[in-house]
Amino acid sequence: MTVNGLEELLHRLLGYAAAGRRIVVACAALSFAGTLSAAYPVTAVVVPATLLAAKKWWSIACVSALGSALGATALIYIFHHLGWTELYAHFPELGRSESWAGTADWVARYGVLALFLIALSPLPQTPALLLFGAVRQDYAGVFVALLLGKLIKYGAFAWTASHFPEQVSRGLGSLLRRIRPDANGNGNGDRDAR
Repeated sequence: MTVNGLEELLHRLLGYAAAGRRIVVACAALSFAGTLSAAYPVTAVVVPATLLAAKKWWSIACVSALGSALGATALIYIFHHLGWTELYAHFPELGRSESWAGTADWVARYGVLALFLIALSPLPQTPALLLFGAVRQDYAGVFVALLLGKLIKYGAFAWTASHFPEQVSRGLGSLLRRIRPDANGNGNGDRDAR
């Protein structure tokens, strides 16, 4: 495939992804599923989606934060209804781990503020959600804290990713112009000047 053919294919793919609301709906669903299953970090959805549709970075961040906050709130609801006996059966390290005890103390002491800070940080949130679900039932507070924390976090990731292609495009464009042959079959002036 030629450079022009690859360029054309990439432009078509970017146009398809950016058209309509497909990418925004996909981000919401993938963020919810990723948080609920704890199978992958939601930033793995936010960054590639923003690279595909940089102009929609804010929408991508918002729906990803919403999906993640809904998934986390659903997890807390599930963990709350499992009860300590079931939690210990599924997570036997709960009773033995000092880090779990520290997390439990932190969540018990600071409540939804702890969840906001965890949502804002790169720390895994599932242990805190598990403990919060077993101890408290403030679903509205949990949702708001997680939504705000994730909105700030994913907003920063999406904004950065949306500005990243400009820098890469300039660098790659310059490189391609240097190596792309001119009408005579030679490289451009940078090579010929040597």
